[in-house]
Amino acid sequence: MRTTILLIFVIVCALACKKSEPVQPGLFGKWEIRNRSGSIAGFDSTYKAGNGTIMQFKSDSTYKYYIKNKLTSGGTFRITPFGALGEVTHIYFNGDTIGQPFSINGIEMNIGTSYDDGVVAHYVKVAN
Repeated sequence: MRTTILLIFVIVCALACKKSEPVQPGLFGKWEIRNRSGSIAGFDSTYKAGNGTIMQFKSDSTYKYYIKNKLTSGGTFRITPFGALGEVTHIYFNGDTIGQPFSINGIEMNIGTSYDDGVVAHYVKVAN
């Protein structure tokens, strides 16, 4: 019985100690915002192509954020699975301990969630 409990404990610990997942395929490059929506107010903002609000991700785990093509912030990022089974991927910026839901589907990327009065930003890839 003790052996079984010890074995279960070791397996649970091993699964809990996952390192960051490899970066999502297609992440590196420039992504321009197209839509932001959510919050308790239920806002929905659409942005035209060429608006200059860009997230740029680099292979050295750094990012830059531009508004109207002017650099406004940047730093580091990491991507990890989240949830008991790792069913959702989260992105963490600048060492934050609270991540944001994150997904890439081809040339489209979403950061954030509209659940619990949150905001989701939808981006389209504009350059590698």
